Amino acid sequence: MSAEYELTYHGLAGRGEFIRVIFEDAGVPFKDITDKEKIMAIKEGKEEHYPAFAPPFLRKGDFTLAQTPVICMYVGKQLGYWPDNEEDVWHAMQVNTTVHDFIAEGRLVFHGAGFVKSYYEQKEETKPYIEWFKKERLEKWLTMFEKTLDANNEGKGFVVGDKCTYVDLGLLHVLRATASQFPDEWAAIANVPLLKAFKQRMEER
Repeated sequence: MSAEYELTYHGLAGRGEFIRVIFEDAGVPFKDITDKEKIMAIKEGKEEHYPAFAPPFLRKGDFTLAQTPVICMYVGKQLGYWPDNEEDVWHAMQVNTTVHDFIAEGRLVFHGAGFVKSYYEQKEETKPYIEWFKKERLEKWLTMFEKTLDANNEGKGFVVGDKCTYVDLGLLHVLRATASQFPDEWAAIANVPLLKAFKQRMEER
């Protein structure tokens, strides 16, 4: 089966992974493009693409799109990962925005001395920011997601409604990233049992 979708992003997980996870869960083939020259060509307006500031970039035929949260909503709707009623649509968008706020704040602390510089150029300078995030912010974010899960079916199923939507897969990705980046803190935080069970349940998909 030929790939109907093209995803252009750096050769790493990062923001592109939010979109890849939807494709993988759906079993939909896609072309994963990591070519740096193509990324720069799109950013500089040298390719036919709706103006976009930064990857990931999505293409389906002549239609192009950027901004990870928006791409997730678009792909989610295209592939059946869309809530079934209007109230759930809006709550999913709320949680989707919160998920991306969380990942954005978490990314910044790894770039505390210069947010456009590589982490490896500022490993020592950014350590205090990482420690602050672990002590002051991480549990607050996770507790918010715990409450969010509890608001639907007592946290035993999905974020909204009775089926998996794009926001469930987005939340899965940030939880996996959290457990990877902050394994000790993730293990130690005891007041998010629904969240930890959700992560395990979704990974088993």
